[in-house]
Amino acid sequence: MNVYVADACGFCYGVRRAIEMASSAASGTHTLGPIIHNPQVVARLAERGVSPVDSLESLREGDTILIRSHGVGPDVYREAEKKRLNVVDATCPHVKKAQQDAKKIIEKEKNLIIIGEKAHPEVISISQWGANRAIILDREEMARALPPMEQAGVVVQTTFSQEQFKRIEQILADKIPDLTVYMTICTATQQRQQAAIDLAGRMDAMIVIGGKNSANTGRLAQVCREQGCPTYHIETAAELDTAWFKGMKNIGITAGASTPDWIIQEVVNIMENLQAEATEVMSEELLDKYDYEENPKKGDVVKGTVISVNDDAAYVSIGTKAEAILPKKEMAVPAPEKASDFVKVGDELTVEIANNIKEEGAIVVSLVKMKKVEDWKEVREAFENDQLVECTGKETNKAGLVVSIKSLRGFIPLSQGDIRFVKSLDYLVGQTFQVKVIDIDEHKNRLVLSRKAVLEAEREAKREEALKHIEEGAVLEGTVVKIMPYGAFIDLGGVEGLLHISDISWKRISSVDAVLKQGDKLQVLVQKFDKERDRISLSLKALQKNPWIAAIEKFEVGDVVKGEVKKLLPFGAILAIDPELQGLLHVSELTEKRGASVKDLLNIGDILNVKIIGIDTDKKKISLSVLALQKDDEEREVRNYLETANQQEESATIGDAVEDK
Repeated sequence: MNVYVADACGFCYGVRRAIEMASSAASGTHTLGPIIHNPQVVARLAERGVSPVDSLESLREGDTILIRSHGVGPDVYREAEKKRLNVVDATCPHVKKAQQDAKKIIEKEKNLIIIGEKAHPEVISISQWGANRAIILDREEMARALPPMEQAGVVVQTTFSQEQFKRIEQILADKIPDLTVYMTICTATQQRQQAAIDLAGRMDAMIVIGGKNSANTGRLAQVCREQGCPTYHIETAAELDTAWFKGMKNIGITAGASTPDWIIQEVVNIMENLQAEATEVMSEELLDKYDYEENPKKGDVVKGTVISVNDDAAYVSIGTKAEAILPKKEMAVPAPEKASDFVKVGDELTVEIANNIKEEGAIVVSLVKMKKVEDWKEVREAFENDQLVECTGKETNKAGLVVSIKSLRGFIPLSQGDIRFVKSLDYLVGQTFQVKVIDIDEHKNRLVLSRKAVLEAEREAKREEALKHIEEGAVLEGTVVKIMPYGAFIDLGGVEGLLHISDISWKRISSVDAVLKQGDKLQVLVQKFDKERDRISLSLKALQKNPWIAAIEKFEVGDVVKGEVKKLLPFGAILAIDPELQGLLHVSELTEKRGASVKDLLNIGDILNVKIIGIDTDKKKISLSVLALQKDDEEREVRNYLETANQQEESATIGDAVEDK
């Protein structure tokens, strides 16, 4: 078999630059999304402490964020500056050019057309630099369906298919009189696609290596298939099936721009070592000498009966001259304390011969190996049917966690142990939990598992169920799962919402952790639900009565109250009339003297009687007056004087009448 590697494949300049920047970044650095579309590279970086985040929301001042090669829109840079983050910009220079070309087209007030995948992060970033006013298309029929327009500018996703772009460009040129095309397909992408096309045309089969979610790798596989060549798209060497290439002579290998050299080399090594299967034909002479006697040998499965048992082993009759030995360590995992606790005389067993039998040597049999056959079958079925298996954590090492699945040993890599990044899986030792089988090889005794996949599926199921009950105005019970300086994240049963510090209480609070603790359960109101951005804003204080409103209900306009001077202003004074209420005593309501200075009339801490002359509940304002109180006193004195005068006049008239008589 001949193996040929494409002249251009693997990391391009932009990706290699981004990986080098991420590899040299300090532990604790975050990338905005996966640095590239390659799970193995992302996992390696996470082990070094460089892990992806979905947004800047969870980052704090001083944190470092690395912009990946796909680039981001201008809003991200502004948000990072506002939060005072350290920004390391690893945007591919070719993507930068496409972003600036899109901006230029919009500034010239032309229609912007982006040829590329609408959901691809690179295309999204280019569109954002084009003020989100772009028409995005990736198929000929979409170009034909465009409405008439006089002028337009075209920008292309850097990893787009060269051939497909030419076909779409021709359709646009026929439809739009004034068409300006900015050729932004990366030269490395063009070279890789052309090299793959040239190689696929003379190969029996092609292997394309790269992430399944990588656009440029997917396009490499597409152009190879378009040459009529059987093509296999794999992420790692572990996915290779040598049966694919049976009877073939020439195999070609290429790789996407997000595929590291070490993964490519693993595939090349396996293919170079692959040899055609040889078939041995026995001669008549050998056939005559062949021993047809069915002597038992290692690996044979036989039936037997227990004829005696002691603490350490059982003796099993399997039809040979000597009885076979079944040691207790071969009975079960873990081994029983005594063999007699596990089997008894007369038990019929199906066992596997565990040793190479020598003449006059003892025959050792095993139940464990038989159990392993059954357990491998069960695990293999789970793998093929995408089902879960149960395991128990046994011990940890630097790379992950060793587990047991019945009689089998499996391994959970550190990156597959949890949804969040963890430095160790010690907390799973002794725990029993479900996992997904992601790699299996019985011959190598290899069983790789993922707890992360199970947790992600559970989280997604909970999230979908939780989203059914989330709508603006709904009151839900949640649990505080994360405390941040700007607020708290609340788990609403599968989906998280943000309770901002300003929505926790009507009173000013010094910090979030002063009033909330992780694990607290509380009722919250859904203030805003942005389905497109998957963001939920919550409020705690909206479910509480405003203390100001509750306090003001005790007062009415016209009430006379005592007020304590809390603050002096050029135009008046602020008085506290209640623990929750303060009002304004304007200088015009304090004295009739023009040009009077408030500080000459009042001091902080003075207590005085004032009259409430106004309450504005919408603006939460209270107006107070001393003059109105004085005026009331004056009016009261006048009334008292008049009443007294009238009484005296009436008394004098009666007396005079008596004297006259």
